Amino acid sequence: MNKPKSCMGCPLYESGRGFVPDDIPQDAEYIVRGEAPARVECEREKPFQGPAGFVLRSWILRAVPQLQIALEKEKIGFSNNLKCWPPETNGRVYPQGKEKEEAERHCEQYTEWPDSTHTVILCGEHPQRQQFGKELAAEDAVDKRLGHSAKGVMGRVGRVIEKDGKQFVFAPHPAFILRQPALVAHGQAAFRIAAGE
Repeated sequence: MNKPKSCMGCPLYESGRGFVPDDIPQDAEYIVRGEAPARVECEREKPFQGPAGFVLRSWILRAVPQLQIALEKEKIGFSNNLKCWPPETNGRVYPQGKEKEEAERHCEQYTEWPDSTHTVILCGEHPQRQQFGKELAAEDAVDKRLGHSAKGVMGRVGRVIEKDGKQFVFAPHPAFILRQPALVAHGQAAFRIAAGE
């Protein structure tokens, strides 16, 4: 899918590949928020269609009956911070610094969550920091002052924050679990918390 004209002005307009809109049913109760699409998502024009989507549907959602039922009833939506497949820069496939901030801010124009959505599952560092950057930066500063390492995604698994009438649940990204399958139980635990188990 080609990028819409509204993407002009984004730092990824020229370098990012494809355009993958959110896939959110009108009455979605849950939203799974990831980082950015990749090749398979660009081909199918839907988030979480590639290997990370396989992990999400087969290893995580299937292990949480309430979410498996919600998926079958089309009550789960899928979204990414970025709507295009960003180029690899310095070995990373997610932009950094000012480019990251500007691209995420630009892509927010495409994010609309239905009123029926009560839970948003933030998969990975970038969605967590996009939603709660100030809070996490303050937490990192306290950890640093105390001589502790910053918590990172795995130190926040299962955390719940209420905001704007929604529950935001922190989870590892399914692509991270794919690279380290021993962490699947952590992903399942976060999604169980999201389901209220």
